Amino acid sequence: MERVATDGKFLRAGTSPFRVKGATYGTFLPRRDGFRFPEQVQLERDLLAMAECGFTAVRVYDVPPPELLDGARALGMRVLVGLGYPDWRMHPGGSPGVHRLVRDAGRRAVDGALEVLAGRPEVLAVSVGNEVPSDVSRLYGRAAVEDLLSELVARVHEGDPDMLATYTGYPTAEFLRVEGQDLVTFNVFLERADQLGPYLRHLQRVTGDRPLVLTEVGLAAELHGDEEQARSLAMQLGLVDDCGCAGATIFSWTDEWATTAGPVEGWGFGLTRADRSPRPSLEVAARWARRTVRELRPSWPTVTAVVCAYNEERRIGGCLSSLAAVDYPGFQVVVCDDGSTDRTLELARLSPFEVLALPHGGLSRARNAGLAAATGDIVAYLDADAACHPEWPYHLALAFEDPRVLVAGGPNLPFRASGLVERAVAQSPGNPAEVLIGDDRAEHVPGCNLAVRRSALQDLGGFDPAYTTAGDDVDVCWRLLDLGGLVAFSPAAQVHHHRRDTVRGYLRQQRGYGRAERMLAGQHRHRFNRWGSARWSGFVYGGPRILPRILTPVVYHGPMGVAPYQTEIRDRAAPAVMWAGAAIPLLVLLAGLALPVAVVAPAALWVPAAVSLLLAAYVAVVAAAAVPTPGDGGPWRLRVLVGALHVLQPLARTWGRLTGHPLPARGAPNHPWSGSRERWLAALHQDLSSHWCAVRRGSAEAGWDIEVGVGPILRCRLNTAVLWEWDPVSRRTWAVSRLGVCLLVTAAVALAVSPVHGAVVAGAVLASAALEAVLLTRLSGAAVARTTQAVRDIG
Repeated sequence: MERVATDGKFLRAGTSPFRVKGATYGTFLPRRDGFRFPEQVQLERDLLAMAECGFTAVRVYDVPPPELLDGARALGMRVLVGLGYPDWRMHPGGSPGVHRLVRDAGRRAVDGALEVLAGRPEVLAVSVGNEVPSDVSRLYGRAAVEDLLSELVARVHEGDPDMLATYTGYPTAEFLRVEGQDLVTFNVFLERADQLGPYLRHLQRVTGDRPLVLTEVGLAAELHGDEEQARSLAMQLGLVDDCGCAGATIFSWTDEWATTAGPVEGWGFGLTRADRSPRPSLEVAARWARRTVRELRPSWPTVTAVVCAYNEERRIGGCLSSLAAVDYPGFQVVVCDDGSTDRTLELARLSPFEVLALPHGGLSRARNAGLAAATGDIVAYLDADAACHPEWPYHLALAFEDPRVLVAGGPNLPFRASGLVERAVAQSPGNPAEVLIGDDRAEHVPGCNLAVRRSALQDLGGFDPAYTTAGDDVDVCWRLLDLGGLVAFSPAAQVHHHRRDTVRGYLRQQRGYGRAERMLAGQHRHRFNRWGSARWSGFVYGGPRILPRILTPVVYHGPMGVAPYQTEIRDRAAPAVMWAGAAIPLLVLLAGLALPVAVVAPAALWVPAAVSLLLAAYVAVVAAAAVPTPGDGGPWRLRVLVGALHVLQPLARTWGRLTGHPLPARGAPNHPWSGSRERWLAALHQDLSSHWCAVRRGSAEAGWDIEVGVGPILRCRLNTAVLWEWDPVSRRTWAVSRLGVCLLVTAAVALAVSPVHGAVVAGAVLASAALEAVLLTRLSGAAVARTTQAVRDIG
């Protein structure tokens, strides 16, 4: 029996995917030898019955007796083991000393468990805690609880490096982030599909690149009835599979269970009753346990995978091998060789797939050739230096079940077995990443894992050949969004993608990304600010956490901490990294301008000295936050390289923007009007941006829709509404905070220099504000009139 390991969002046993499908077992009244399990004869009967149902796992809440471990191994099942020890809930007083008692008890529990479990392949994972309540975390401090649980996870890994470790949470304390856990386990009891589905998609996003296993799902039959339990369980297990979870354990196998206070009766969560007679839900669970991902739907849309390659002889073999392991029905693979000069074409022709030998023309032309050869309803693009999971096409196809979705994608995770530079690049900014506007909706998904409806891409005319190395994926996503389509994000549609393995290659890539951004700015003016940076509606989740914990995102607890779902409000990339990326080129420019001045004024040397100190401090902070690979022999080499790349990347990207050229603007998309206010606002936003206004959308908390600026001082805010007979109207307000700051600076000048100079500055400020007010009034009024007339013309 091979040990279970993690594989991104999934689990695997050896090289085969492994999905957790089982039930919880216990806890029971203690027997004579102290184990809280049934006697051996009953225990072995229960395990055999589970195996006959097709279950692959059983979850227990305490270290099991040897016969359970031996029996599970003989039946090919895995055991998820919980640790029973007195945690914060079991100590009165709430004093700081309680935390020390819990730590000592947890350490003893881990050490005692590893004496029994270490090295046993039938053990799926060890859970170091279960459902620490939110009020307990608030009482003792979130950081203290997280640190202790993280310490116990690390202790499991120290005792057995190959043992998976987890902490089992639940929605009311979702905010707890336990570092180092290999998979995320959650207990979720939601009885309605319209609540459970969105919450599972939310958890899939929150858990990042780790597998999500639901360790308790179910319904109480004695409260709702046997038939309702079976119906609800079928719904819950269906959503577990649809959302791409790594599995689930049903609560519970039998009605026979007890706490320290005695037997629990009157609930009936069991698939079997206390006498082991089956409920109708047992047959539902057995069908689910035997079901493969292919059987989730009676039919599937056809999918064509397109692999575009240029001089990828080192890695195209792994890519094509991963595609060969896919068993999706109606699956076509087209390999487009973009005029490679190495052995890429030769290796591609050894595969069973269709291969197109093309003259070198750039990435977009190769992708369009794949589109022309595709026969599938969905065209999925995969980079030649990436490898897909065997279930990749299934989860992409599920994302297209919403007819509004025109584009879909999933995460692209770094390969674990990689060199020092590649591991450092994986923790550095600028890697291809999705930009999310919700748990399962995106503004952009990268081209290394991008699927498009073939009809929509053909109607668009394919990828723009002007984008030869990058930017074509962003262009397609934005164009289809402008046509009213949606971009879906499926966390389970994962691929592993190699990062650049040389510093030179990484910086060249970032320079190319900068040039692509400059090209995009010409065709998508409304999506860029006047500094040439993309203005994303969503957020790039993840990224290094370089801020102290006290400054990290806050938690929504609800009034007096009673919210049923308590999560981090701003769970996204550390803002410091994004601000640093914008500030570093300016700091370097400032230092460069100060050096010539220092020839005649040596005091100016403090400017480059200060810039150097700031950059060195930033490198040190980032290096400290970098996460070395377990077993890495040179962690500080990795840390220093990650810190250096955080400084070099913004410079390379900025240089690419400066040396690039914007593409000419396209005409407005021609699409039928949907009659929605959102589409009208999008058209208004695009119209104002095309006139080189600085346009910003209102946040979720703002009382206005769009903010417009043409100069440095005034901002005009538009608040819009739609009246009867679809008549859009707007009300204009002014943001004068910048004007107030300018006048305060003017007053300071007047006091520090002279009233005359202050009066001159004040006059210039007021004249600029007046001119800006006139321009903004005219521009905003004309834009509203144009977009309103366009709506009326379309009808």
